[in-house]
Amino acid sequence: MGADYAAAPAAEAVGGSWEGEAAGDGGGMAMAEPPAMAADVGAAKEEAAPLRVADEDRDAGYDRNLQSGTLTAGTFDDTLNPEVLSAFMRGMAQNPSLALVAEHFAGPMTTISVVDDHGRPVNGARVEIRASQRQGRTLTTGTDGRAIAISGYDHASAQQLEARVDQGAWMSVAEGGKTTLRTQARATPIRALDVALVIDATGSMSDELEYLKVELRSIARELDQEFPQVDQRYSLVVYRDHGDDYVTRAFDFTADLKTFERQLGRQSAGGGGDYPEAMDDALRDATQLSWREGADTARVTFLIADAPPHTQDFQSTMTASEQLRSKGVAMYPIAASGVAEEAEMVMRAAAASTGGQYLFITDDSGVGNSHAEPHIPCYAVEHLRSAMARMLLSELAGKRVEADPRRAVRQVGTSNAGVCAPLNLAR
Repeated sequence: MGADYAAAPAAEAVGGSWEGEAAGDGGGMAMAEPPAMAADVGAAKEEAAPLRVADEDRDAGYDRNLQSGTLTAGTFDDTLNPEVLSAFMRGMAQNPSLALVAEHFAGPMTTISVVDDHGRPVNGARVEIRASQRQGRTLTTGTDGRAIAISGYDHASAQQLEARVDQGAWMSVAEGGKTTLRTQARATPIRALDVALVIDATGSMSDELEYLKVELRSIARELDQEFPQVDQRYSLVVYRDHGDDYVTRAFDFTADLKTFERQLGRQSAGGGGDYPEAMDDALRDATQLSWREGADTARVTFLIADAPPHTQDFQSTMTASEQLRSKGVAMYPIAASGVAEEAEMVMRAAAASTGGQYLFITDDSGVGNSHAEPHIPCYAVEHLRSAMARMLLSELAGKRVEADPRRAVRQVGTSNAGVCAPLNLAR
């Protein structure tokens, strides 16, 4: 896995004690007992029988003729390019049916980083925001210690904000800027990983779903091998639309990789019909999964879809995204073939607000139907498997892991460490 990245510090961050810890604080990673699974998740939760070692890939629902590393994708971090997101959202707001969401994400973006006395990022810290004495939203930091506040969504617009962490003193923060707050809480290495896959399984996904299953299984297996000291769990929510055979199917977190593989392998594409799908129902189910709490856990959702929610469900979709955000879940949406600007809007809003990134499958692999060009000025195309693994490595490391430019399939625009070169955003 490390060969795909220019600098992959994850093993340092998750392999033992933090650099600079005082002697006697403990070195290795103690494995924690996973908590009990939630008794019920979603409208149509299914239990899968344990996978027998003798089961073959084909029996588990995977096409043995497909290989991982086939699909290609670009990635984009709106939190490093807030002016790009703002320009895109202002354009979307011209459509009355999209304005309710777009207008909330068109304002300035403020980044608040929380560190301990040693300058190390603190995961799961609670950051309060207020503008002109008006209380805003309480945010939760990610594994990199960042909380992203968007004016008009998280707080009222004001040139000067105030923020505090863990009920500490209020500090002045410039709207649209970056600031660092210190807390007495001690940073903790990441010892656990919860990954939820939320997948559109309607008929329009049939061109890519079988490839995605192979890719996802490969990533889970490799992470399990590369980081045995990290307590890893996986969950799955698949969804279609109202009127189909099912709306959602949810499988709660399991630490048994074979059980997860079998749950994933059983899924197939079907149903749908109209363009929008029941994304809101699926994300609502994702909020009910048995996410672990604690500063030693990285929490990630990959939302894989090729269509937006129904227009009347935009608000409930963002409400579910906000509930995941409050749990400290970073969202990494993956746009499949057929994604138009409505879906891009919802996905990028969810990614930016939770501190994640937007991923989008490209035509470079030759798999699937045509993929729409995103409203993004700079990105590099790499293998989807590498991109997704890099997102997970970043969460485990608590800092951004860059792709190896030597492995890029192609480059669009110019960027440095994820930041686009100055450009005209009138698009």
